Amino acid sequence: MLQGGSRLLDLRSASLHCLHHRASIATRVHRASTPVHTMPDAEVFYKHGLKPVTGGKTMKSTLERLGAIRTGDIGKSNFVKPLGIYYELDGKERKWDMVVTHPSVGIVVYHRDLKALLIVRQFRPPVYVALQREAEEAGLPPPGPEAAFTYELCAGLVDKSSSLQQIAAEEVLEECGFKVNAEDVKPLASYHAAIGFSGSRHHMFTVEVDDSMQVRGSGGGLQDSGESIEILSLPLENVDAFIADDSMAKSPGFMYGALYWKTKTAIS
Repeated sequence: MLQGGSRLLDLRSASLHCLHHRASIATRVHRASTPVHTMPDAEVFYKHGLKPVTGGKTMKSTLERLGAIRTGDIGKSNFVKPLGIYYELDGKERKWDMVVTHPSVGIVVYHRDLKALLIVRQFRPPVYVALQREAEEAGLPPPGPEAAFTYELCAGLVDKSSSLQQIAAEEVLEECGFKVNAEDVKPLASYHAAIGFSGSRHHMFTVEVDDSMQVRGSGGGLQDSGESIEILSLPLENVDAFIADDSMAKSPGFMYGALYWKTKTAIS
């Protein structure tokens, strides 16, 4: 939950108010009188052949745990720092707003036994707030919290002195629940993320796993830090349809990594 506050966004009421064609799903998830374990898996949660991999937190359980979100002043942050940049162009001083952030790693994880990519799904509060603003500006009903679950690569911040490969290997265990050696994590590419306001470098890697590398009880992220990650497998043959589905929020890194593996397997 974000600290500070001025505007209250009630997830439960928003979910019930939105998307009447999904009313039964939203009602069952958000009414405390209906136990979550009695609600069958909704097809909308697992489209395009997505299947949950043991070890993570399901979308249903995260929805049940969600309360309310409020926005306000950011205060002190360990992750971002607003900064004004002043520079001259054509003899005139210009100003650019920047947010200083940590560099990061992203890992394309391919599961050999499943012939599928392992991706993570989690609730992203900024996406939820952005969707609320979009709906308000368009005069549309506000979307429910399920719309703000994003589909991403396994990823993490570079906030320690370890090698990038070691950080990537640790993230694969922490988020996906598979033990990999740092030397098996192969560099793929790097680029500058959010170039309009951050410019921090994002390092892409790839690694292969199989069933023997899964660690019981691992995966799903750090719950004490507010992470609640579901691990999903996505068959390679469904990558194109998944990427084209605008109803499922995806990160650019995921789309790049998914297309990389699809192309790699097609060539080989």
